[in-house]
Amino acid sequence: MEFVVMVVTVTAGTVLEVETTVTVTVEATVLVAVTVTVVAAVWYAALVLLSFFFITSFLSKPSQPSPPPSEAASRKEGAAGPKGSFAHGPVGQPGPSPEEPKLKPEPKHDYESPPLRPEPPVPKPEKMREKSKPEVVHAYPFPSFLGTDRGVADEKMKTTVKEMMMHAWDAYVEFAPLADELRPVSRTPHNWYSSNTLLSTPIDALDTLYIMGLKSRYDKAKDMVVEHLRLDIDYPVSLFETNIRVLGGLLSAWEFDHDKRFMKLAEDLAERMTHAFNTPTGLPINSFNLKLKTAHSNGGAGLAEMGTLQLELQYLSDVTGKSIYAEKASEMESNALKVFDTLYGATLPIPGLYPTHWSTQEIPVRKDPGNEHYSVGAEADSYYEYLLKLWLSTGDVKYRAMYDLSAEAIRTNMVQIDGERAYIPDATHSASGFSRQPHFHHLSCFAGGMFATGALSQRHGKWTSFLDIGRKITETCWESYAKTATGLGPEEIFIDKLTGKDSRYLLRPETIESIFYMWRFTHDPIYRDMGRSFVDSLQKYCKQTKGYAGVHNVFSKSAAPDDLQQSFFLAETLKYAYLLFTDDDTIPLEAYVFNTEAHPVSMRGWGQRQNIPRGDVNLESTVEKPSAPASKEREH
Repeated sequence: MEFVVMVVTVTAGTVLEVETTVTVTVEATVLVAVTVTVVAAVWYAALVLLSFFFITSFLSKPSQPSPPPSEAASRKEGAAGPKGSFAHGPVGQPGPSPEEPKLKPEPKHDYESPPLRPEPPVPKPEKMREKSKPEVVHAYPFPSFLGTDRGVADEKMKTTVKEMMMHAWDAYVEFAPLADELRPVSRTPHNWYSSNTLLSTPIDALDTLYIMGLKSRYDKAKDMVVEHLRLDIDYPVSLFETNIRVLGGLLSAWEFDHDKRFMKLAEDLAERMTHAFNTPTGLPINSFNLKLKTAHSNGGAGLAEMGTLQLELQYLSDVTGKSIYAEKASEMESNALKVFDTLYGATLPIPGLYPTHWSTQEIPVRKDPGNEHYSVGAEADSYYEYLLKLWLSTGDVKYRAMYDLSAEAIRTNMVQIDGERAYIPDATHSASGFSRQPHFHHLSCFAGGMFATGALSQRHGKWTSFLDIGRKITETCWESYAKTATGLGPEEIFIDKLTGKDSRYLLRPETIESIFYMWRFTHDPIYRDMGRSFVDSLQKYCKQTKGYAGVHNVFSKSAAPDDLQQSFFLAETLKYAYLLFTDDDTIPLEAYVFNTEAHPVSMRGWGQRQNIPRGDVNLESTVEKPSAPASKEREH
C-alpha cells in the first residue's frame, strides 16, 4: 500500500527520493507500528501545548497597582521654609526654625589638580560645581560677571559661623563693653588710643551682626555706637584705621539700617578727616588729632594710608549730594580723589608701580630707581584694591585705567610664579633691578580675590592670566595654612617651603577673603572645603572660654594665645567665612563692594545709591530721592 508523509525518513537499505510527496512501500506490520508512533507523538505534543497555555494564563493575572508616592517623599530633599525679614537688610532673620535641610555631600576634589583654568575660566563644568538654585536674571547695577547660577547655601556651616560670631560678641559685651577690643584670656578691655575709645568692636561688628540676622545683638551694638561714640578725642589717631573701621562701619550700617544717627556721626567724622589733606602736596598725613583737626606731624605717609580713604568718602558724597567729602577738603584744592590723580601723574621708574613711602611735603621726580621699597602687602595693599573698587562702585572708567596699569606692573615686576604656586614678595628697586625678599606677607593674600575680580569684571587683554594668578595666589596662601600643625597661616611666609618667618596668626582675614571670592566665581567645592577646614582650626586653636584670640606659633598645637580679639575678626574674618556658605544673592558682588575692612556699601544704581548714575557725574546736580531697600537673602 502507499503511505504519503511530508517528512523525509531514512531507513537502512532504503533510498528515498524527495519530491512534493514521498512514496514509501513497507510491510503491513511496519505500517501499523509507524501509525501508532505518530498518534502517540501527536497526543504528547497536544498535552505539552495545553499545559503551557494553562500555566501562562495563571501567571498573567493583573496585579494590584502600587500606591502613589506620598507628598512628603516627593518633595525636594532639603527644602527649607520661608525666612522672615529684619529691617531693610540684605539678609533675612530666621523666623520659626524649619527642619534643618539635609546637606548632600560635596564631590571630592584632587587638591593637586587646579580647579580653574584660564581657557575658559567660567563657567565651570557642571560636574565640578555644586547643585545650584534655578537660574534667575537680576537687575543688579554692575553687568553680571558671575552669571545666573547663584549657588546654594550650606545652612549647617552658616549656623556654625553665626555661633562663632555670637561667642565673640557676647564675650566683648561681658568683659570689655565700650572699649575698642577684648583681651579674651585676661578678660580685660583694650583701647588703641590710651584711655580713649572709638568703639572699634561695636562698629566693626554692626554689619556682620545685621547680615547674620542677629537682631538683639545688632540692637545692642547700635545702642553702644549711637549713644557713646565720641569723635572729639584729643589724641592722635590713625587716619587710615579710623576711616576703614569707623567711617566704613558707620556707612555700611546706614546702608542697611537707614538710621539717620549713623549718617550724622559719619558726616561729623568725615568733616574732621578732610583737614588731614591740608599739606603742600595734598597727600594726607596719617597721624591726626580729631578734636583739634590738625596733623600730629608733618612727616611721610604710607601708600595704603593715602589711598584707602577714597571709597568711603566718595560714597558719602554720593549719598549726601555733598562733593566736599570726596572732591574738596574744606576750602582747599586738595582732596581725597586728587590723591589718585597726583600719584598717577607722578614720574616713576615703572608707571603704575608705586613706592611704599611718600612725603606729604613734596613729590620727587623718580626717573631712575632709587633703591625704594615696593609691596602689595603691609603699607601698600589696599591702595591697589581701592583703584579697582572705586571703578566698580562708581563706574568711572578713569579708575579702571589706573588699576589696569598697576595690575600689569605688579604682574610683570612683582608676582612670582613657580608651577602652581604664585605669591607677591616685597622688593627693592635699584639700578641693578628688583631685589625680591624670600618671603611674603599674609596681608598680600588678599590679592587673589583682587586679581580674580579685576579679570572677570572686564574680560579683555590678559584677563585669563590675571584670573589664573588670582587662583594660584589663593591656593598658595591656603597651602601655607595646610602645612602648619594648627591649619592656620603664618603672618609672614618663607617661599621655598612655605614655613613661617613670623609664625603668629593674628585672626587675619586675607586668605579666607580670597577663598570667598574664588568660591563666588567658580562654585568649585574645593573652596568651601578650605572654608570648613579654616573654621575648624579657629574653633580648635583660637576659641577661648570667652571670645577668640590669635596664636603665637601656628606650627605648634600647644602654642599660647596672644590675648587679643581683633575687631577685624568680627568685621572681616567671620563675615567672609559666613558669606562663603550663603548663596550669591546675599551681598551680591554685582551690587556691593567691600571696603578693606569688609564693610559693604552699595554701588551706584543700587541701595542707598540707586539714584546716582554710574560714571563720572556732577554730584551737585543730582536730586536726592528715597532709596530702595537693600537686597534680601533669598529663600531656599
